[in-house]
Amino acid sequence: MPPVTRTFRAGDTLFNEGDPSTSIFIIKKGVVSIRKRNGTTTFEVAKVNINEVIGELSFFDREPRSATAIAVIEVEALELPFEAMEKIYADIPDYLKTIIAAMAQRLRKANDQIRTIMHKNRLT
Repeated sequence: MPPVTRTFRAGDTLFNEGDPSTSIFIIKKGVVSIRKRNGTTTFEVAKVNINEVIGELSFFDREPRSATAIAVIEVEALELPFEAMEKIYADIPDYLKTIIAAMAQRLRKANDQIRTIMHKNRLT
């Protein structure tokens, strides 16, 4: 599958936390809010702007989406299906794949720690 440009209106969801992952997005126009769930509460952990990438973590570890991405204003994003990136990734040496996988795992752990801290702060 080739990359495709997609447009999202303000309030549209690019993907939800926990969804299966199939692509990476490069933001070409607009702003995206990255949100995490904590029980019944949702909080913003980042805002992503032009020329930033979202969804990359899932490419490297094939885990479900770690957060929800919602368009703050109209967003134009280049969606790169994992299939399109596999050919490039296949040529990367195994030791670099190991390093990338370790970094992805650490990021996921950091996400879990953020969730735990936010939960504790809301209880106090």
